[in-house]
Amino acid sequence: MKLHLYFVREKFVRSLLLSIQYASIVGLFVESWIIFRRLKHAPLSYLFLSCLAILVNNIGYLFQLLSTTEEAYVTALRFSYAGRTWITLFLFMFTIELCKVKFPKLIKNSFVIVHILIYLSILTITRHNLYYTWTEFSTDKIFPRLLHGNGIVHHIFMALQFFYIAMGFNWLFRSWRKANNHTRKKRLMSVIISFFIEFLFFIIHQTKLIELARVYDITIFGYVIGIVVMFVAFFRYDLLGTKEIARDFIIDHLSEGIIAVDANDNIQYCNKTAAEIFPGIESDSANLIQKIKDAVLNKGAISIKDRFYSAEENDLLRDKKNFGKLYVLFDTTEQYEHLKKEKYNLQKELRIDPMTGLYNRKGMEYFSDILYKEALQKGKSLFVCICDMDGLKFINDNFGHGEGDRAIKNLSQIITEAADEDDMAFRIGGDEFLILGLKDDVTKTAEEFSARTEKIIAEWNQKLKLPYTIGMSYGPILQKITGAANEFSDLLRKSDTAMYQMKRKNGMYRR
Repeated sequence: MKLHLYFVREKFVRSLLLSIQYASIVGLFVESWIIFRRLKHAPLSYLFLSCLAILVNNIGYLFQLLSTTEEAYVTALRFSYAGRTWITLFLFMFTIELCKVKFPKLIKNSFVIVHILIYLSILTITRHNLYYTWTEFSTDKIFPRLLHGNGIVHHIFMALQFFYIAMGFNWLFRSWRKANNHTRKKRLMSVIISFFIEFLFFIIHQTKLIELARVYDITIFGYVIGIVVMFVAFFRYDLLGTKEIARDFIIDHLSEGIIAVDANDNIQYCNKTAAEIFPGIESDSANLIQKIKDAVLNKGAISIKDRFYSAEENDLLRDKKNFGKLYVLFDTTEQYEHLKKEKYNLQKELRIDPMTGLYNRKGMEYFSDILYKEALQKGKSLFVCICDMDGLKFINDNFGHGEGDRAIKNLSQIITEAADEDDMAFRIGGDEFLILGLKDDVTKTAEEFSARTEKIIAEWNQKLKLPYTIGMSYGPILQKITGAANEFSDLLRKSDTAMYQMKRKNGMYRR
């Protein structure tokens, strides 16, 4: 009778534990699905991966419990460790993201490599004694077991798990103490409780404090209870932080860059746009913040890769206490280019003579300096020719000032036509003009200009058939630029002298 009751009780316990195993798998699958559907947030990514790892572990362990041979058990063990190897690491990463801990990426990657090596040692567990120093398959209890001695890789794996747990709790409690928001405190506490439960059963399993831990992986209870706590946190305290995720999503997709700094100008947050504007935002944060401050102070723009950004500074206040600064960066490239273009157009208008459309004296002062420097740099000659209309007073006195203006316009077109294609023409006074140009040939240009100008003047007078003749005196000078003092002024004087010599020769005015 006692033997019968023993087997009935053993069968009941076996069925109960298998039911718990199946329930944990179903629960983890549901939780993984919920997280996966909201998977656009870094903490959720790691939480999903940890749930997936626990799911794989539990399925593998279920196969272990149902194994009848050592070979089947070891195969199930390998499958189980495909998840178990990563559970604490993913929860560790989840904690880093949840608590916004600045953790070196290099160390994160190193941990991943170590865990890959640990799993490789488990895949080849029958070929060495690195993970288990010895093994013995036993079926003397309600479930099959693989009795074993722990090797160096097993010790490293356990040490890493204790490290992850200790650091995770440290960060969670520190974040919980610093949290000002009541809802966030509840979220963090729910995570702390969930992790504590899983940690408690992990300790019980490792120390074998209860008899059940000798025949069954008691950490499964921790995972199941932890899942229940997580489910409560999901729906009661919005553990996934839907509002925060939505806010972060909106902020990340703003066209403006957002940077928050603490009282010591250390960057505490930046959105996706700010990270794209400043790729080295973490490595050179001090210089970056100083640039932004200077832009705010001087009401200027920050130039980065042919783009221009203006900055706005705001105080981060809560309960009248200043926690730092919030900088907003606006892409003002289009406005800057528009203002630049407007400024250029305005400057151009100021350099243009409205009557003739030629550049005026301001234009001459601006472009003469450019042409002179270019001639000096390229070793070219500068063509300078001052032109002065003949007989403008006669036209004004006899035909009116309107006709005089018309004559000036006609002369400006004659000068434009007489000048070479690359030359520049200026109206520098009432009836006084200037032609400037860079030349290679020193000998022929002045003579060619004179011949061409006389021919064009004759053609225009014949075409216009006016009651007066349009004429002008001019002094073409072509000289190699050497960079001597007052060289350009001397050229103007030479041209002016030559122009007056021609004017005297022409008798000031001819009909």
